[in-house]
Amino acid sequence: MGAPTLAQRLTQRLTMIAAVIVVLNIAIVGIYYGSDQRELQNEALIHEIERLQAGMDGMSVVPDANLRSLYADHPAAYAFAVVDRGGAVQETMNADLIPPFANDVYADDWVIRLGTAANPLLIAGRELPERTDGVRVVFVMASDPANLMRAAFLREFYRHVALPVLPMALILIIASAVLLRRDLAPVAVAARWARSIKPGADVLPPFIENAPAEIADLVDATQRALDRLEQALASEKRNAAEAAHALRTPVAVLVARLDALPPGEMTDQLRSDILALSRTVQQVLVASRTEAVDVPQDAAIDLSEVAEAVVAGLAPFAHANDVDLALSLPQGPAIANADAESVEVALSNLIENAILHGGPGSVSVTVGPGPVIAVRDHGPGVSLATTTELFKPFWRGADAVPGGAGLGLAIVDRLQRAQGGKIVVQAPAGGGCAFLLTFQNPKI
Repeated sequence: MGAPTLAQRLTQRLTMIAAVIVVLNIAIVGIYYGSDQRELQNEALIHEIERLQAGMDGMSVVPDANLRSLYADHPAAYAFAVVDRGGAVQETMNADLIPPFANDVYADDWVIRLGTAANPLLIAGRELPERTDGVRVVFVMASDPANLMRAAFLREFYRHVALPVLPMALILIIASAVLLRRDLAPVAVAARWARSIKPGADVLPPFIENAPAEIADLVDATQRALDRLEQALASEKRNAAEAAHALRTPVAVLVARLDALPPGEMTDQLRSDILALSRTVQQVLVASRTEAVDVPQDAAIDLSEVAEAVVAGLAPFAHANDVDLALSLPQGPAIANADAESVEVALSNLIENAILHGGPGSVSVTVGPGPVIAVRDHGPGVSLATTTELFKPFWRGADAVPGGAGLGLAIVDRLQRAQGGKIVVQAPAGGGCAFLLTFQNPKI
């Protein structure tokens, strides 16, 4: 799993901040009401009177089982009475808990505490304001086995935390996530642009509407750095190409002058050395052009046609080295998204390597199935432990044939990556070595 995006990190941090705010509000409400027992008792008393008031019909409490169960289940803890203007009790439950004077108190809302602070008798009353007959409700709480005060605390928590704070926290988190994603979209655009950059390819800087100054400055600085790197890369490629091109004429002159020398072992050795030098010069020229390979996504070539041309061109070279060169083609075309010239250079390098390093025997070239070309020899093979070294420029094995420069496989690897393909080395069960050129399918 990849690292979280900047938007995800910022959203996570805002979520943590919102969570801290919620926790602080919970703590503040808990500390406030936990330290003010009188306020919590008042809240519990008033809420129960409001329940009784809501259940009244005329001069009595509607016989609601849920409303009356509190008094029926806890006769020593809770009591209520409905009193008329003259002080006559119209209805009551657990009347023994109600002090006689409570029925004679006339006030809109009142609370009286009797007993000790640790074990108080709480008495509350209310004259019903919506009525004109002076009816009052009296409620008494001697203890709290039904946890009316806990319920009052939870109502205060809901009223002061859950109702106002939690929705605002959720709105803040959602809005922040949406806004952060939108505001950080230029970063994603700049990242996609940076990923699309390839050496030697012209990539215009992206147009980012309403880009923040930091993003615009980053893109501009990156573009300036790319321009400098492109100039340096072009200079290096030009120098390498010019040097290799300048060497081609002296090498050709040497080859011509060899024909004037008498036959012999020394002449053959010189001819072999000059041919190796000529091949190295050609590889340097090819290497200077590999980074400029640009294959459109809809480009399509038939790998069979390229393989036929390369094998036909290298057949004399294979015969001169006592190697049988065989080609196996599929029944239909093997279409790949690739550059024909680059495939030709890569395949030529692999076949030449197989002929030179595979020793006398046979080299087989197989096209398909799919966009794949395999080159197999039956020589000593390679150690799979050295596969990462094989494609490094100028790396040569301990038993490599003299005269090479160690550029062939490095050029193949660079050409394949430039085309979006891969080169894979295998050690077949029957011995020898196999290289697979794999390509992508064209997007038409």
